[in-house]
Amino acid sequence: MLGFHEHIIADLLEDSHGGLVVTGSGLGLHKLIAALIKLHDVSQGILFILSANDSQRQTIKEEIQPRTLPPLEVINSDYTSQDRVDRYGYGGVFFITSQILVVDMLNEKVPLSRVAGFIVLNAHRLTETCTEAFIVRLYRFANKKGYVRAFSDKPQAMISGFSKPERIMKNLFVKKLHLWPRFQVFVSEALEKNPPEVIDIRVPLTSYMKGIQSAIIEVMDACLKELRKTNKVDVEDLTVENGLFKSFHDIVRQQLDSIWHIIGRKTKQLVGDLRTLRKLLDYLVRYDAVTYLKYLDALRVSEGMRSVWIFAAPSHRVFDFAKKRVYQVVRADGGKVGSANGLIKGVGRGRGDAGKRRKISGNESASKRSNSDRTQETENGSSRDAPGVELEVVGEEMPKWKVLREVLEEIEEERQKRTASEVDPHISQDAWDDGVGAVLVACKDERSCIQLQDCITKGPQKVEMSEAAKKHQNIINFEIYMRLIFSETHYCVQHVD
Repeated sequence: MLGFHEHIIADLLEDSHGGLVVTGSGLGLHKLIAALIKLHDVSQGILFILSANDSQRQTIKEEIQPRTLPPLEVINSDYTSQDRVDRYGYGGVFFITSQILVVDMLNEKVPLSRVAGFIVLNAHRLTETCTEAFIVRLYRFANKKGYVRAFSDKPQAMISGFSKPERIMKNLFVKKLHLWPRFQVFVSEALEKNPPEVIDIRVPLTSYMKGIQSAIIEVMDACLKELRKTNKVDVEDLTVENGLFKSFHDIVRQQLDSIWHIIGRKTKQLVGDLRTLRKLLDYLVRYDAVTYLKYLDALRVSEGMRSVWIFAAPSHRVFDFAKKRVYQVVRADGGKVGSANGLIKGVGRGRGDAGKRRKISGNESASKRSNSDRTQETENGSSRDAPGVELEVVGEEMPKWKVLREVLEEIEEERQKRTASEVDPHISQDAWDDGVGAVLVACKDERSCIQLQDCITKGPQKVEMSEAAKKHQNIINFEIYMRLIFSETHYCVQHVD
């Protein structure tokens, strides 16, 4: 534990009724919970821990692993009603789900007079109608002396809505709010004692990524101009620079929450579009080219006519550049035909479209072919409309993957030098293999972790080509399906004439 952890615990112990603690992210909240569990004695009664997810339970258990008392159990649906009653009688510390606890409290199976208190994690998620608030209310009616200690390490989630911290404290029946940001004196002193050595590596974007980024910023600027015309929000905050940050959506919603029910549909859609555009900027540097194109296709289908940003002038560049990062249209001799979406745009426009394809391929019109020919083309996975034209999978590699690979290779070389020269005799090769010198690669989400793992083990080229091959096959199937449908329609029209 660090010094500021002790100060937080001391502040909590001063008030016998507990309080709400809001800390900055990454300040070791699990250490605080583990310390409070160690300070709890079985003679004091039962201690319930609510709203803890699996990872939080695991880290807290690992933190108090050397200590066997008080007993720490996880009560879930595997326990019968009688088993839970027996464990309540023994006392101790329990991780328990709110659904199970509220049922036992309503059935009077929990001796509330023997409950020392509650520890509530993820307090930023609490609302007036949540189960945890109802549990605390039942507890306060039966026990006036116990404590309720709530914790949250998501301070940005506490600013949404109107007076959210005050409403959370009211629901938990606590009177004190403890704020511990990173710039607090004790926190900053503890963090500055051993500052990490940070090497900032800036990775330039590719030309297509720069084009997508500039197009999205232009669309955001257009949406912000439309939002300024509503005169419903503070225009000083409506800038493209502020729109790039995650808190921008919360700031706008906070200004519009009081009048959200009376503003127009277009204003609501503009607020949603700004959030979508910010996600597009974030996903551009987080996900690979194929995944990004899939997300754009999903947006086009899901939002459709409702969206405002899709119909903005620069939006077509976003989709065009995203396609060019994955595939391009080429002739059989290797020459380029045009943009990657040219083949897609040509599908389904009737007779004029068939003429364009004939000009490229030099073949006869689709209306003169028999049904057996079209069926044979579908089985072969190609179309006779353009026998010399095909889609070439490009699969643009993410720039940061290459930099990550170079950094890992540099670390491996440094590791081998250090082992060979025995600079540190306390770390042997076996110790390195056991994870003493492990390299931690931090990612924002689980999908990025899985993809980076495949990238390191299999290579970035295989990962990109594997994703691109799936996308390419979907495009080919769509081309064959659409051409078959419109060829049938064109044939029927000519037959009637």
